[in-house]
Amino acid sequence: MQRSRLLDGILERTATRFLRRIHRITHRMPVRLRSIEKQRVLVVAPHPDDEVIAVGGNLALHQRAGSDVLTLFVTLDEAAADGSIVRKGEAERVARLLGFDHRFLGFPDGSVSLHEAGVARAIADEIRSFRPDVIYCPFPGDHHRDHMSASACTGAAAAQSGYEGEVCCYEVWSNLWPNVGVDISSVVDTKREAISCYASQIAYLPYAEGALGLNRFRGLKLGVPYAEALFVCPARTFVEVCRTLSIV
Repeated sequence: MQRSRLLDGILERTATRFLRRIHRITHRMPVRLRSIEKQRVLVVAPHPDDEVIAVGGNLALHQRAGSDVLTLFVTLDEAAADGSIVRKGEAERVARLLGFDHRFLGFPDGSVSLHEAGVARAIADEIRSFRPDVIYCPFPGDHHRDHMSASACTGAAAAQSGYEGEVCCYEVWSNLWPNVGVDISSVVDTKREAISCYASQIAYLPYAEGALGLNRFRGLKLGVPYAEALFVCPARTFVEVCRTLSIV
């Protein structure tokens, strides 16, 4: 028992030092604007709606650029009283609006941490078959259990599949440490419309107002009306971050 506690303490201190180090590094780097180019894009979304709340502007710009986009919805919400899966239909409307393909991995909402091995295998299979140039996923420290697990699973999947492209980490429930911003000013109305497709979710919380408010704030530093902030790194670096945090 003592040895286990000692090991846990060492891992926690190592992870904390690593986070402080990359925090200092990223804050010394200027946040630079990046244009969207035509690419093969894989999006890992813990829940239907995370994809548009976080990077709906990026996805709209990828649609304009002619990118091939595949969104993996890790979880699917519980069936309603009439047996329908409400968010499934909403996600399909968003996919038609933004022109991306999509898959529902079907893991239980709120319990991704209990299924990480299976989620990682499923994402790795999609990486091998889809062969993306870039992967979007939650930032490892995003303040939601499913989001943290989805990020960990993406890191594990990148390692399993030998993926060597870029990883773009996005923010939903907590701010990340950005090194890249994308000007989404020209597609703000599209992002708002996409978020509004999730009527079951905005009935409880004003997600469009919150997301676009954050985008407006992010744009202030970059000199544009609206921007989505990302932490972008090579896959190898992302895998290292996940492993150091003991989540791979």
